[in-house]
Amino acid sequence: MNWKQEYELGIPVIDTQHKQLFRFNEELQDAIKRGLKVSSINMLLTQIKQYAARHFAMEEKYMEDVSYPQMQEQKDAHAAFAIHFDEIQDDFNAKGMTPALVEAITNELIKWIVDHVTGMDQAFGDYYREHSPERT
Repeated sequence: MNWKQEYELGIPVIDTQHKQLFRFNEELQDAIKRGLKVSSINMLLTQIKQYAARHFAMEEKYMEDVSYPQMQEQKDAHAAFAIHFDEIQDDFNAKGMTPALVEAITNELIKWIVDHVTGMDQAFGDYYREHSPERT
């Protein structure tokens, strides 16, 4: 899935981070297709997890700044992603690259991008643009 300008929230730092998440997804899909070493894929999974944690913290800070009413729903979604991603990485470390794990990784990242970045985050972006302290 490729980045499209329509996914932008209008918060430059968050938009940049979302673009990086798209790039990570592409890198991971390429690594899986090319059959890279387990250590390379594990390193990429770790980078995605760490980057997502920093991104979630930044996004939640912006939500706090405008008292976003769906902030708890967003936090819950962020936490659920982190837990599920940890489970995927644990499975990868325990079993290696199995067909089921390839599917789980692919589906989780694509589902996250589709459902969250282009869904929940768009609603936040709309709210932020309307209630941003920069507007007052």
